[in-house]
Amino acid sequence: MTGHRTVRDLLNPVAAVALIAQTHPDLPAPVIEVAPIIRDRKDLGTGIRLQMHWPEDGIYERWANLVGSDDPDSHTSRLRTGAGNVVRRTFGTYGCVPIEVIAYLPDIPAATAATVS
Repeated sequence: MTGHRTVRDLLNPVAAVALIAQTHPDLPAPVIEVAPIIRDRKDLGTGIRLQMHWPEDGIYERWANLVGSDDPDSHTSRLRTGAGNVVRRTFGTYGCVPIEVIAYLPDIPAATAATVS
């Protein structure tokens, strides 16, 4: 699915973003991208990738909770990006749409650091 996406493939992700905007209008908006969502080398289909750069405390967790992630740090790594950030990452769904939530931070929050390898 990653190579031959049609406009029709965008309908569900765009509708999910519209519904989130309607039901959670005050939630800070990250960068929103309609993209193929790959989790653990498995293509989950066309979905939404949410990217936050240095979000305020609690914003990443609110998004992770919204998409139904039971572990906001399921794919978090201590490795730093070229820009020196750590990356918190998790996956979930909204309706039937796969969602990847990513936060780029200067460091992993202390409460999270003990659980991240």
